[in-house]
Order: sequence, then C-alpha cells, then structure tokens
Amino acid sequence: MSKLEEELTDFDFLSFFSDDELKRFKLVLNRRTYKKNQQLFAEGDKRGKFFFLKKGYIKLEKTNQEANMLYINYVKPNELFPYVGLFTEENYRYSAYALTDVSVYYLPVTEFESLIRYNTEQLMLVIKKLDQLTKRHQDRLQTVSTNFASDRVEQALNYLVQNFSVNQGDCLVIDIPMTMTELAKLSSTSRETVSQVFKKLKCDGIMTLNKRQITIHNWKYFREKNI
Repeated sequence: MSKLEEELTDFDFLSFFSDDELKRFKLVLNRRTYKKNQQLFAEGDKRGKFFFLKKGYIKLEKTNQEANMLYINYVKPNELFPYVGLFTEENYRYSAYALTDVSVYYLPVTEFESLIRYNTEQLMLVIKKLDQLTKRHQDRLQTVSTNFASDRVEQALNYLVQNFSVNQGDCLVIDIPMTMTELAKLSSTSRETVSQVFKKLKCDGIMTLNKRQITIHNWKYFREKNI
C-alpha cells in the first residue's frame, strides 16, 4: 500500500467508491499544507476546490459588514469540506482559515461532484453531513440568543461539548485547540468576559484550560442548567 493509499484509508467517505472511481479520484487529487491563520479560501471566491483535511483544524466563518459573526464552524482531521454549496452554488459561502498548521488533500469540486452524482451511498453521506451541519448551526445560534454575555460563553462551551468533544476517562476533552480569544469570537463577547467565566468554572471544578485544551470535568453541569 502506498503512503497516499494509507493516509486515505482514514476517510470513511472513500470506502463507497469503486476501484475505478478511486483510480479517477487519485489522478486529480493534490496535497498542500497551510500555516496557522493562513486562508484557504474567502467568502465569495469561486468554489473551485473540495478539501479532505488530513491534519490540523480548520475554522469556517462568515461575518457581516458590522463584523458580527453570522456563521462559525470547525473542521476536524479526516473530515471533508465545504459541503454547503455542492451542486448548487458557484461561490464559497464563507471563508476558511487554518486554526493550526494543517495538511489537506484537495481536488476540483467539479470532479468531486461528478464522482458522487450517481453514487447513492455517497449522496446519502452528504445529506447526513448537511443535516449535522444544520444542527451545529442551530446550536451556534443559541449561543448568541441571550443578552447576557456570561451565558453566551457557557452556551458556546456547551456547543463545543456537544459537537467537538471526546471522552477521556471521566472527563470530556474539546478536541479543537481553543483560546480565550477564539472562544470570545464564538460567544460574541470580550476576552475579559470569557476569562471571568473560565475563572468561575475552574473554581467550581467544572472545567480547566491547559495549553489551548479545554477539559470538562463536570459535563452534567451544562445539562442541569438546561443550556
């Protein structure tokens, strides 16, 4: 097995391709790395590439003219993006940035659409993913639905717990590198407010932050507060 084939085995999406489709896929596949904070594409750019994230984390975001965050989402390793706009739109609906140093595979989006157009299993996976993204966006909207900044921070933490956490013993670890500045953007508040909420949650034994990794020690806290 070649290095490319070995790395691609982590993408479950490809398991539904036939051997001939995989051969065609590999012929148009490219690889690239991006440094932290580097932009992969901007909102309004021609939707030319579809990406397979191999390493690192991507942030997808959209803002309005007042710089208010209208959409924010994250992409983890071994996920594909962007799903929004497949078959229907000529331009990217939001911008993509490297949240960390990243390594991606990519191919022309027209080739990707052609490969999955008549593949029922692939299309079902796309539909399921779009449904997940819709749920994430609904969860995200909840984080900005209150006027109380401290509540927005806790709602943002709950959003991350619900969508981007993994079990680690008796705790939940948010597997996306998260700074107070990043969480402030997610909760539409100031870094100072985030710091105050973090200090309180740490004192109460709810969570800790160490080297950009958030660990939730009492995940029932959010459920009990009905956030």
